[in-house]
Amino acid sequence: MAVNIEIKQVTSRSERAAFVKFPWRVYKDDPNWVPPLISDQLENLDPIKNKFYSQAEVVLLTAQRKEEIVGTIAAFVDHRLIENTGEQVGGFGFFEVINDFIVAKALLDAACEWLRARGMPLMRGPTNFTENDNPGVLIEGVNCPPVMLEAHNPPYYKDLLEQYGFEKDHDLYAWRAFRSQIGEELKNIPPDLARVADMARKAAKVNIRKIRMDHWEEEIDIALQLFNDTLKDLPGFNPLTKSDFKRLADRMRAFIDPDLALFAEAQGKTIGFCIAIPDVNQVLIHLNGRLFPFNWIRVKHLIRKIDVASFKLMGLLEEYRHRGIDAILYLEAVKAIFDKGYAWMDGSVTSEYNPAINLLANRLGAERYKHYRIYQIKL
Repeated sequence: MAVNIEIKQVTSRSERAAFVKFPWRVYKDDPNWVPPLISDQLENLDPIKNKFYSQAEVVLLTAQRKEEIVGTIAAFVDHRLIENTGEQVGGFGFFEVINDFIVAKALLDAACEWLRARGMPLMRGPTNFTENDNPGVLIEGVNCPPVMLEAHNPPYYKDLLEQYGFEKDHDLYAWRAFRSQIGEELKNIPPDLARVADMARKAAKVNIRKIRMDHWEEEIDIALQLFNDTLKDLPGFNPLTKSDFKRLADRMRAFIDPDLALFAEAQGKTIGFCIAIPDVNQVLIHLNGRLFPFNWIRVKHLIRKIDVASFKLMGLLEEYRHRGIDAILYLEAVKAIFDKGYAWMDGSVTSEYNPAINLLANRLGAERYKHYRIYQIKL
């Protein structure tokens, strides 16, 4: 244990609250940080309320100096991930720390020791339990706020982890395109993409429909099946459970615009989807982590000022690929985004393991404006 640094395990409700509130110290002078809702974070870290705990072992740790918290970390063994991928790997996340390698080392030593005691030969992260919620360390693009479900951190996190001995596992990216890049009436869309979409409309006999908000549970089931089926071939992919997917979806429900959430149907079944969501972070950045007692009154006003739509989900069943149906979905979504007056579009996060989607984003003239990294270290 580092001199003057004490590592403590979080065991009580008050300690969990202090764990959740610590990032306010790290980011107090960062105008691009988006404070999460404290209530959401407390629920996420509650073993009773978050079903992730039913499939995993989790420990929350704080680093303290003179009884003051100077860093936090979670270490976890996701038994479902191990069962689905066959890879013995432990995870870490909720890593927040002052710019002090001694503190970071003490936290990471404790997390490694905890995972090593459970037979894990490898530690990977950071992820906030899954790679679908604020994954990775931001290594490029710190000069603007993240959109929802994107990570944000001080530049020194990369240095601390690499000094400790972490190496790259894989990279993730965020893309953006402004209205001027796409052009009014989508005039700057590559002609061959528009041509492919036109041909597909005539030949594929596909129906594009909006999400049915009055059939929410049914739509969630359809979207979950499509999400897992369309990404199952990516290396290390761990299918989302319904509880995990529903937790993410329910957080976004109040912000979903049905015009931007599209499903493709053919031969009587849903075969693909493309869902863009108004960026809730443009609201959260003004709330300082709290809805009550007064911030909830501001939310409706702030929602009307959102000018970013973020592509979060897009996929097509394998047997329907290479027919231009993905082009139809994408162009229909972009047209709706333009019609609604959004200033720019985000696509995030995409994995380097999915080169097709990164190639498509680049081909459409999108800019890669954020770069994240998932690290790993042998124990």
